[in-house]
Amino acid sequence: MEPVLGVIRNKLGHDERGFTLIELIVVIAIISMLFMIAVPRISRIVSSQQQNFAILTGMIAATFDDAFLKNRTDFLKIYLSSPDPEDEATPKDDSHRKNGVAVRNVVNNQWVDCDRKSLKFKEFPDSFLIEEVIISTGEKITNGSPHIPFYPQGYSDNCIIHILVKGEQKWSIRIYKHIKEPKVLEGYVSFDLEQ
Repeated sequence: MEPVLGVIRNKLGHDERGFTLIELIVVIAIISMLFMIAVPRISRIVSSQQQNFAILTGMIAATFDDAFLKNRTDFLKIYLSSPDPEDEATPKDDSHRKNGVAVRNVVNNQWVDCDRKSLKFKEFPDSFLIEEVIISTGEKITNGSPHIPFYPQGYSDNCIIHILVKGEQKWSIRIYKHIKEPKVLEGYVSFDLEQ
């Protein structure tokens, strides 16, 4: 009985061997077109996020070096996404800056931008919001532009920077007192939650 059913299936066009070569080519072509549309968009989003983290962590490491090599105290100024209009430490030429970083120095009792091009002000897009800074005392600063000092002796203050990526992903950048390279951590961490 079974051989008869097999002959009938073959006569009706049912093939037990699987897909035909044409069917496979069509499926591969459709999948290829979907990849050609989706991959550039996904890579652009991911590379933009990675680029912003690289810029921020690179500026932190370069500030560490600059303070040590030039034997001066450099200040990494974090311009939060919520500026503080009453912040007296922010000069008027600086008040328009938000959601970015710059390295500042004190020259003749005046705040000035660092002379190195790589340490000039960098503003981040709205998809990369610098929301708050936690200083070593545990105090959270959520608006304005806090300064993180980097000393010529080769250390800085402990600090955590919280960043909201694309409105939903929470990240932290942890600056360690005696370590040049900051660490990027997933989620919002605080000093009391560290291991």
